[in-house]
Amino acid sequence: MIQNISILGSTGSIGTQTLDVVDKLNLNVTALTAHSNAELLEEQIRKYKPEVAAVLLSEKAAELKTKVADTNTKILAGNDGISECACLEGVDTVLTAVVGISGLLPTIDAIRAGKDIALANKETLVAGGEIVM
Repeated sequence: MIQNISILGSTGSIGTQTLDVVDKLNLNVTALTAHSNAELLEEQIRKYKPEVAAVLLSEKAAELKTKVADTNTKILAGNDGISECACLEGVDTVLTAVVGISGLLPTIDAIRAGKDIALANKETLVAGGEIVM
């Protein structure tokens, strides 16, 4: 059975390394998110063809939406967009690899949605350890 993964922070160091593992394990990338690196996120969208992608910065999301209009990937913006990527139906695992406290809310949303969590963000545990655990 192919596993579906949502990668929060796909353009960062851990996110790009995760995509290398995805290639080796033949996982299906369902969602990708980035803080602001719309250029790399566009490349990732074209390679992995996720259902949804989100950029935290709204202006970068608008640029990305125009650039990938020829794809089937839905582009979202802001914290709500990132949380939506964490809770998509059909996603088995959510990798939280975003920097700082910004990973806490989408991680909690994913937990509430019944997703398995792969946590690569210590601040989420420092700030919300009791809730997350």
